Amino acid sequence: MTKDDATLRLREHGLNWREIDGEVVVLDIERSHYLNLNPTGCVLWLMLADGATEAGLVQRLTEEFDIDQQTAHRDVEAFLTACRENDLIADVPPTA
Repeated sequence: MTKDDATLRLREHGLNWREIDGEVVVLDIERSHYLNLNPTGCVLWLMLADGATEAGLVQRLTEEFDIDQQTAHRDVEAFLTACRENDLIADVPPTA
């Protein structure tokens, strides 16, 4: 399994978030952080709420925002890096 195939999901505990008028507002209770996501971040966040692969996130951005694969990959990498640095997502272990 490659990095692009691993399922990613939002952290289960300590996150409260809502989608409001096409934006996502997040409160990380554990770290006392407030986040307001832009449209790209909103799409990625909503996918991560259900569980998504990095490749799936890239594909969705290319479709949703009419951008090339390289730009989408770079945007997804930056978003996931920020999420990991803030302990917002976790890799879901594969099922047997």
